[in-house]
Amino acid sequence: MIIALMFMLGGAYIYSVYNDNREIFIPSPGAAIRAADGDSFSVGAKKLRLRGIDAPERDQICVDENGKDWPCGLAAKAALARLLEQPNLTCEAGAYDRFGRALAKCAVSEHSDIAANLVASGFAVSQEFNGIRDYSREEDRARSAKRGIWRGTFTPPREWRDTHPR
Repeated sequence: MIIALMFMLGGAYIYSVYNDNREIFIPSPGAAIRAADGDSFSVGAKKLRLRGIDAPERDQICVDENGKDWPCGLAAKAALARLLEQPNLTCEAGAYDRFGRALAKCAVSEHSDIAANLVASGFAVSQEFNGIRDYSREEDRARSAKRGIWRGTFTPPREWRDTHPR
């Protein structure tokens, strides 16, 4: 029985090693890194989207605590761009979205999870998948502290895209 269990565990390990489709992206020195909006960017020709979050679209406008419009989409893009300027960008992707972007979890020297930082700063919301949000604590703290998009009112990015098709 123990031998059979050992074979099963060994087989599962070998299967997982050979069927691991994760990719690690580490930009080469001098590679062009550009934020497209608050949750997607490119490294050279490679397009990536941060997994687990949704940020305001580049042209999206929010309303601040005084009832004034502000360009929250551009602010979210700028927040991501600032993070991408930090050294040692590393991303791990395991899937692609319908636009061909690698869905990635990324880190830089000062932040182990760029997406968590964007949500905590109030420049993105945690996406829900099957009732689970990866960054619910960060979102709750940003909302309570009225950071970024939480300082007033905004249309959730998904709803904004639905009413502003490209």
